[in-house]
Formats: sequence, C-alpha cells, structure tokens
Amino acid sequence: MSPEILTLQDSLIYCIFVLGLVGGCAFFLQSKNIVDRLAFGSVIIVMLLGYMWHRVFWTLPEFEFTAYAIWPRIYLVLELIVLSYTLLSIVFFMRRTDRSAEADAGERRLQERGDYPAVDVMICTYNEELEILERSILAALAIDYPNFTVWVLDDGKRDWLKAYCERVGAQYVRRTENKGAKAGNVDNGLEHTKHITNAPFFLLLDADFAPRKSILKRTVGLFDDDSIGLVQTPQFYYNSDPIQHNLLASGSWVDDQRIFFDVMQPSKDAWGAAFCVGTSFVARRAAIEEIEGMPKESVTEDLHTTYRLLLKGVRTIWLNERLSIGLSAESLSGYITQRCRWCLGTIQIALLKDGPFRGAGYSFVERLHYLHGLLYWFCRPFILAMLLAPIFYYFLGLPAILLEPEALLVIGLPAVIGSMIFHAWISGRRSLPIFTEVTHLLTAVPVTITIVNAIRKPFGHPFKVTAKGEDRSEVQVQYSMAAMYLAIIVLTLIGMFNGPLLRTTGSIDGFSIAWGIVVMLQAFIAFLVCVELPRPDLDDEHFPVTSPVWVRAEGKVHQTRSSSMSLNEIVLERGSLGLDLQSDQEFDIAFLDGLAARASVVTLNDSHVRVRLMDTKAIRDQIVARLFSDPPANIAEQGFMLRTSFALFRRMVGGISGAPKNVHVKV
Repeated sequence: MSPEILTLQDSLIYCIFVLGLVGGCAFFLQSKNIVDRLAFGSVIIVMLLGYMWHRVFWTLPEFEFTAYAIWPRIYLVLELIVLSYTLLSIVFFMRRTDRSAEADAGERRLQERGDYPAVDVMICTYNEELEILERSILAALAIDYPNFTVWVLDDGKRDWLKAYCERVGAQYVRRTENKGAKAGNVDNGLEHTKHITNAPFFLLLDADFAPRKSILKRTVGLFDDDSIGLVQTPQFYYNSDPIQHNLLASGSWVDDQRIFFDVMQPSKDAWGAAFCVGTSFVARRAAIEEIEGMPKESVTEDLHTTYRLLLKGVRTIWLNERLSIGLSAESLSGYITQRCRWCLGTIQIALLKDGPFRGAGYSFVERLHYLHGLLYWFCRPFILAMLLAPIFYYFLGLPAILLEPEALLVIGLPAVIGSMIFHAWISGRRSLPIFTEVTHLLTAVPVTITIVNAIRKPFGHPFKVTAKGEDRSEVQVQYSMAAMYLAIIVLTLIGMFNGPLLRTTGSIDGFSIAWGIVVMLQAFIAFLVCVELPRPDLDDEHFPVTSPVWVRAEGKVHQTRSSSMSLNEIVLERGSLGLDLQSDQEFDIAFLDGLAARASVVTLNDSHVRVRLMDTKAIRDQIVARLFSDPPANIAEQGFMLRTSFALFRRMVGGISGAPKNVHVKV
C-alpha cells in the first residue's frame, strides 16, 4: 500500500490544480507548434513516469504464490506495456512533417519541364462487385495527368469485369492463379506492364479506393529525390465505419484510423519511419524490382515492403493530403477481420530473419518505431484485464491495484485524465475519452486471440479479404460479442452491490466503484455497436456537393443550387428555386458541366427538396466520375464530445430508430 502523506482534502486540491494546469496547456498551447508540443508532452511524460514509479513500488502486495499476489503483478505487466506505448507515442509526437510545400514545388517542376514521367495506375481486385469497382476505375481514368495507363489487376477471373474495362477504356490483366494473394497480384501486374508501358512509377489502389484527379501531380514530383522509393498518402472514407454508424455519430466522431493517418504517420515520417499502408501510394518501379517484388512472407505486404526498402537505403515518405477516398469496413465482423490481419502481419514481420528485430542493417530508431507498432497490438490484453478487474475484486477479493484514495487523486487520476486531454489536443480532437477506448475494446478479444495464435503458430494463416459491398439492409446482431459485453455489465453490477456498495468498507472500495461504473459504460457502448443498424445502399451515400443546377419545369427554366448529391439523389435549395413543387413531380435537371437527367421529387420542406434521378443508366459513368474523382468530405474528420454524447443518447433511447428510412428494417 502507498503511504498516507496527504489528507483526502489536500489530495483533491492537488488533483484539481494539476488537471487545471493540464487544461491550461490544452487551451493556451498550439499542437502545430513544436515548442508547445515539447512543453505539454514533457508535462505528461513526467506525470506518467511518476505514476509508473508509484505503481511498481507502492501498489503491490508482498509477493507469495497466491492469486492475491500474482494477479496484481500480471495486471501491472499488461499496464506497463500500455504505458510504454503511450510514452513512446508522446516522444514521437514531438516531431511532425508537412510535405505539402514539397509537393507544391514538385508539381511546379513537372509543369515547368513539361516532362511527365509515365505512371501505371494499378487497381487490385479479387471478389468486389462492379458497384464498388466502377468508382475506383472511373475515378482513375479521370486523373488529371498527361501520361498514365489504368490497369485492373483481376485475381477473380471475371469475364464481366474484362468486358467492363474494355467498354470504359481501362486495361485488364487476369491471373491464372492466386498465389501470393495481393502481393502476388501486384507482382504479376508489374511483370505484365513491364513489357508494355514499363512506366517508371506506379500508383497502387485497392479495389474500393477512388483517386482524386490531382493524385499523380501531387506525388510524382516528389521522386526528384532519388532516395525516395515510395510516397504514401492517407486513407479517407466516404462511408462511416461500424462504430460511427451504429452509434449514429458519423457527423460527430472520427473513424479509429484518423489519429494514425493524420497524426501518427506525419510524426513517424519526421523520424524517418513512415510506412506503406497498402493503397493510395505511388512507388518507383525500380525500387520494388530491387527488393524482388512485393514481399509475400507476411499477410501485411505493405508494412514489409517499407522495411525491405529500408535495407536498400530507400525511403518511404508520407504526404498528408486527401488524395483518395475508399470504402470503410461496413460490418463489425469485417472491421475486426481487418485489425486481426494487421496484428498478425505485424507479429510475422517481427519474427522474419530480415525483419526489424532480427535483421541486420536497421537503425535503432527504425527498430524502436517497429516496437512501438507492435506494442499497439499488445495493448489489447490489458483492455481485457481492465474489464475483468472489478469483477475479480467484487467476487474473489482480488484487487488489481492497491491504491488508496489519496494516492489515486495525487498520482492516478491526473496521469490518466491528463493523458486523455493531451491526446485529444495533439490529435486535433480526433481522440475523445470513452469513445476512443471503446474502439479498442471492440477488438480486444479477437486481437488477443490473434496474438496467442501468432505466438503459437506465426505463419501459415490464409490471407483474409475484408468483405465489402455486403447487403446491410437489415439489423444484424453480433450475438457472441453482445452477450459477452452484457455479461460484463451484469456481473459488474451484481458484484458492485454484492461487495463495496452493501457489504465491505475497504480503503479501495470507492476506487473500485468508480472503476466498475466506467467498465459498465464502455461495455454498454460496445454492446450497442454489436447491434448493427441497417445502412443505406452505397449509391445513396451523400456528399456535400454545392453547384449551380438548372431545373426545367412547367415550360420554364429555373436556377438553384445543390446542397448534397449521391449517385441516385440530389438535394436542392428550394428557396432560390422559385417553383412550387409537389411530391412525385417530375422535371428535367442539368448541371454546369453538361450533365443532365430526369428527376422526381421524393421529399421536400421549406428549405430543401430531395429529388431522385431517373433512368440514369446512360449517364451513370459520368455521375460516378463526377462524384468520386474530386469528392468533398462527407464523414466527420474531428470529434465533438457533446454532439457524440447526444448521438449516443439518441441511440440508447431510440433503439433501431436511427436506421436509415430508405431501407427495410427486419427485427
């Protein structure tokens, strides 16, 4: 037990003072300023190191071979992994790159020279439907660059896709086998194009990622530096992930990868440790040929590619610009499959002879960054321990931490809350307390299982493709996961009444009650996510497109503006239309770029009218290219605590009432 140095009142005053200091740092300092990052980060590091010291030397019982002594030590080891990962993250956050100015200069050089190197745009596909593929293919064909060829690399042997490519003007490459999964498909594409275009650079896209028109002009100029072998850009999504969608928080809460793409990768880039993420990157063909193609020893060929390049003295750099958009995992099962594959691949690479742990030729910083990525996945077992700790205490009398109220207020709460505030600050509100933890909680069990399986048998696991374009028109429940979170809630609540609330009066009972409440809240939010709400059809995903629109009705032409648009619908500003529309009324509609269609009124109110585009088969290619080659953001890129909490409240009290109205709901 920790010694009682301060009274409870003094401890509370100290806690308020420290959190006030942290809050002041968050309010007055700017995360874009390196001096401010150093100052605020140093404060949090000191707090966390103080907490770690106190935990190791003052919160453990005397050692003996009993559950009472062993369980707290197991918990401490898992907690130290999380604290180590957090400390490394803060250190890495001290540095950050912004290569937009370099991209500007590279683009100017290309324009001044008038010599645009050839680029092969490669789209990898296995089993995706045309509804998904057409967005990537048509947007790729619309790229604003004078010297490129679009290649569709089909691992699915589909005649209809070959016919579609011939119709729209894309080149088609089919493999007779699927050896090496995606990496093998890319290598086959490189070998095939070598004898036709032999372009010195290639842009690689997953089947569900549509490039912006400017992607090649923004990236190719950066290769004037011969040491650069790969330019990686971030992934953005045009649909909400399962957590955002099932909590009705698409407009107020970010997907769980925003911190990684927008904050962590620019920081890693500054340390020379940014890495390939598998899609939306441009690579130098000669660099990939030098490492004998995309690596196939791991299920994460992208990460392995970066480390193979490093051994050749070739860098991967990060251009933090929105240059493509893709389809996020639509189901919780797909979301979990992705993360388990990433976890498995990270472990596999660590064990390879040429990996950053066992291989020669890596710098200390490069190895440290890989350790940081590995620790990210090894934090998941701690989340399980954190969920179970109150239950162990309530029913078995086994505390995970022996922490008196005074020590909690002086050492514990300031470190935990301060760290949360810092991460929200450094990430530009891409991290929110509770909600960020829930994103990790949802993958804790499957990732922990993956870790155990990878340690037992690291290789020989099949490459699992994330399902995309699934039918999501009905409510779907992940029963096993939902039952687990419900059991945690029930057991925690029963144990709380069985123990600290009604029977015992130990010095850590207040701490255990607060802990139990947090666990029940997180488990309840995770439970809600497991009840998956219906989604609209992908064609009904709206983008905030504002442009002039002309409406021909009743023999006259009226001008207005659109406020949003999907492949099937347009929302018009009614106030400037000057036309008295009725439900189901039909009329002609035209855009500034010459796109025209027949439309029918679906719904209308005082300010807007939603219309459905009719008979769009003939102009569908134009609509797809218009929306996906230069799309505005339609999903939140920052988190808003009050709005997200309100969305959670609506989800809690509304059941499945938040389901989109244009789909059938089956309960």
